Amino acid sequence: MFDFIKDIRRRSIIRDLKAAPREKKIDNIEEVRTIGVICRLSDEASWNILHHFAKVMENQGKTVHIMALLDSGQDLNFVITHQNTHICRTKSNFNVWGLPSDDSIEPFVSRHYDLLIDTIGDENFFAQYVALRTQANLKVAYATPSEDPTEVFDLIIRGDGHVELKGFFNNIIEYLSMIKK
Repeated sequence: MFDFIKDIRRRSIIRDLKAAPREKKIDNIEEVRTIGVICRLSDEASWNILHHFAKVMENQGKTVHIMALLDSGQDLNFVITHQNTHICRTKSNFNVWGLPSDDSIEPFVSRHYDLLIDTIGDENFFAQYVALRTQANLKVAYATPSEDPTEVFDLIIRGDGHVELKGFFNNIIEYLSMIKK
């Protein structure tokens, strides 16, 4: 019963956040200066791909911030070396409604991004909530054909099954490279 009430509360919060006015803008990847990435810390291989993407973008003069979700019961058995990574732990940083505390997400959501990327790859309340709280010109997500995150994200890259990070990042760069300067 409580899960049902919690789900209704979450949908209400998302609906209210969606109603906020927002200006959208699509830039060529060369014009993008700030990038925010929402991810789930699942394994070292995925983290290495994400970290490599961040380093490549930073070498091109961009600033990259990462908001990482660490699920309860999951151990972090690899080293996070990116200085602009903010970790939100489901066990200690969430309230009874499943909302992340403002303290845990504020360093990420207080910034404006030219590009916001959700790599979680499923309809996830955390990713939607953080994306809606974050001011970004363009919000990009991965989705399967059964998911419809169009009310939260501006550009949806569709695929079957779990998101393959390397291909996902390559697709984003390729699509944004096609935008006329």
